[in-house]
Amino acid sequence: MNTTELKVDRETFCTGSAVLDTSVEQSVEKDFVLPDYCADIFRILKCIVSARVLSQSVNGGKLSFEMCVTARVLYCSENDSKVNCIVQKMNYTKSVDIDESCHDPSIRIQPHCDYVNCRVISQRRLDIRGAVTSRIRVICENKQSIVTDAQGCNIQLRKKLVTYPSKRLTADKRITLIEELELAPDKPPVDQIIRTDCFIEPSEQKIIAGKLVTKGNARISMLYSCVGTDGEDTLESMRFSVPFSQIIDVDGIDESFEASVDITPSGCEIMPSADSQSTLECELVMLVNCVAVKYETADVVTDAYSTCYECELKNSDGSIECTPVSVTQSLVSKSKVSYPDENIRCVYDSWADADNSNVRFDEEKNAFVISGNVRFSVLAKSESGQPVFLETEEPFEHEVAVPEQLRELSSCKCEPFVSVKSCEFIIPDDNSIELSAELIVRASLSASAAKQMISDISVFSDKPKQRSRDCAIKLCFCSEREDIWDIAKRYSTSISAIMEENELTDDSAAQNGMLLIPLIN
Repeated sequence: MNTTELKVDRETFCTGSAVLDTSVEQSVEKDFVLPDYCADIFRILKCIVSARVLSQSVNGGKLSFEMCVTARVLYCSENDSKVNCIVQKMNYTKSVDIDESCHDPSIRIQPHCDYVNCRVISQRRLDIRGAVTSRIRVICENKQSIVTDAQGCNIQLRKKLVTYPSKRLTADKRITLIEELELAPDKPPVDQIIRTDCFIEPSEQKIIAGKLVTKGNARISMLYSCVGTDGEDTLESMRFSVPFSQIIDVDGIDESFEASVDITPSGCEIMPSADSQSTLECELVMLVNCVAVKYETADVVTDAYSTCYECELKNSDGSIECTPVSVTQSLVSKSKVSYPDENIRCVYDSWADADNSNVRFDEEKNAFVISGNVRFSVLAKSESGQPVFLETEEPFEHEVAVPEQLRELSSCKCEPFVSVKSCEFIIPDDNSIELSAELIVRASLSASAAKQMISDISVFSDKPKQRSRDCAIKLCFCSEREDIWDIAKRYSTSISAIMEENELTDDSAAQNGMLLIPLIN
């Protein structure tokens, strides 16, 4: 078809680009007096600071989030072995500038405590100083147009079959579960909650029209103070499993999308029920982040020219993201703590936290190395009956191999998230405790394929190509396996004309030699 009008067909592909990857520090300061119902302070066992995100939003070029910092001070009174706990909660609001053109942002905020100092000013007054750092990563949608077909102006197209992300959807939801928990029959009634912890174990997810159903289990652990059967103050621990099933509205999602769901605990509050000594009321808050991507396959234009007119191509400056691979693996971190002053009579509870996770790529092993620290904590009783708090840190490293389908691609990335599923202990001798923590590493591995694609074609009908009118065919000496497309483009003719004239069945020359090049007017 020889016409001065060029019709171009386009498709849109979308990618997720990180517009913000930073850390924000928040100082923690609290000077307070103990309530009248609390016992006097004689000895501080430990001040435990934890942080959680309550809400997050993007508006007017700013990311704002609200964070709750909880400080739990474990202490003993004079001539008393009872473990007391005083809890202070502090709410902070932070904001960070981001690009105003950010669409459908996916937000991940991971706060952790850098340090904390707890100073006793008097038997009724405490001063807490510390800092919390929040790692923030915001990924926004970036859309680009690519040419899939064109007709007119004797346009010649070179195409390649490409799988590309055509749509990207995000959704966030805050879930609050209210559950009743039952103490085991042999457990004494709760006096005071010392600590709680929660590990989210996803099980399955299902996509239906406009909605995503996600299921899993929340593994809840609790340590509380009570009076034992011998009439002495003691501590008891309990473990619970709370199944959940939630529906998340995701406008436009259907079974053609591939979805990844990230569920993080935002709060776990347990309190004794007013109706029964063996019943507890648990309020569990979870933040759910969903990213769904639809992948489609199409022939996209990678090169073009006109046999009649000068033309200009605009290359796409984006690369196509391949389908990410989610990996869930476990590893065990071990450590040992000792109490040299006295023998250990018993251990009330042990727990662990993963801190300062980093990732680097090992080229020799073709794997990502995820490293960090595991902080072990133990609350025990000494031979003299006094509670003691012991802690230690142990580094860990874990390798995640690059999947086979991503190894030949460029810009491979790994986004890890490390959590502690459980922590066990044994007492091998009188004054030491061996600890073992099971870590769960969840990593999203992705890569982008740098493909040559055309985002626009311009044909200048007022600039016809100059041709010699005294010949209709030329001779061309080509090298072995030379691409026929390059030859056709050089002589402004069609690849089909060259192949037909030379009776070629392949779009590359089989060997060195002469080719007949028919010229198209």
